[in-house]
Amino acid sequence: MSRHWIGIDWGTTHRRAWWFTDGLLQRQLADDQGLLAAAPHFAPSLAALRARLGAPLEATVVMAGMVGSASGWQAVPYLDAGRPLADWAQQLVPVAGQAQCFIVPGCCWREAGAEAAVDVMRGEETQLLGAWQLAPQDGWALLPGTHSKWVLLQGGAVQRLHTYLSGELHALLSAGGTLAPLLAAQAGSDPLDRPEAFAQGVRAAGRAALSRALFGLRAQVVTGALAPEAAGAYLSGLLLGAEWHEALARGLAAQQPVRLIGSPALCRLHARCAELLGRQSLTLDIEAVQTAAWRALGAGAAGEPGAGPAVAPGGTQATALPRP
Repeated sequence: MSRHWIGIDWGTTHRRAWWFTDGLLQRQLADDQGLLAAAPHFAPSLAALRARLGAPLEATVVMAGMVGSASGWQAVPYLDAGRPLADWAQQLVPVAGQAQCFIVPGCCWREAGAEAAVDVMRGEETQLLGAWQLAPQDGWALLPGTHSKWVLLQGGAVQRLHTYLSGELHALLSAGGTLAPLLAAQAGSDPLDRPEAFAQGVRAAGRAALSRALFGLRAQVVTGALAPEAAGAYLSGLLLGAEWHEALARGLAAQQPVRLIGSPALCRLHARCAELLGRQSLTLDIEAVQTAAWRALGAGAAGEPGAGPAVAPGGTQATALPRP
């Protein structure tokens, strides 16, 4: 079996890759060659990435994220959320025409009832798996990003999944529309540099519907109630606070920390939201989480004791991965 193994988180706009040899991390890279930039030339894009990593041609590749969506390289069905996270390693799907290349399925959650809610994720399930490998713990996990994911784990499986467009909304509101002129000079600034404005936004998110609160930001600036240079911090607090206030409405317990899994900058913002609202949070090291996820996927698919066979959705036998 190959000693070399590559894990790739391939999203819509960005891509990250990790190369392992004999289980040891050799190199990692990040670029802007997400689906929008790489499609439809996924195979050449992957070949170029492997060359940049310096990994040998025989290295096995496992990919997660939007690369498995309908607009990605190859559509891979979602797995049911009730399946334990540990099972994801046995559900890798081979990429047609690519030797030793696999995609991790996404996750689909459906609420019980006649008008049941439905939600999905691709890529975040691998981070949840990594967090579970590092420290198995039920409860709420929050994975902030363009599409923020709140996930309730019970028995090592996803019991609830709620996605918020917080990051995407922030980008859209900053790029055009009523609020854009207020935010133009604050792009890239840290909201916590203006802590009181951020806190005001978090608190305001609990007093009105989000669309009303968003217009309220403009009203505060034009009437002088909020300094123009504080508008960006207020907006960040408003968007992230809306997530936390809904979690509170659903009964988020004060005694159990929400585990934060994501970029340090976003996790700091959410940790501040938790503090402002009297809740606890625990930030996990995202690099340790992601590394643990890739190692678990490789070990499980290689058929290590207790892992079982690697089977793709629909019952098709998938080729086993070499162990990392």
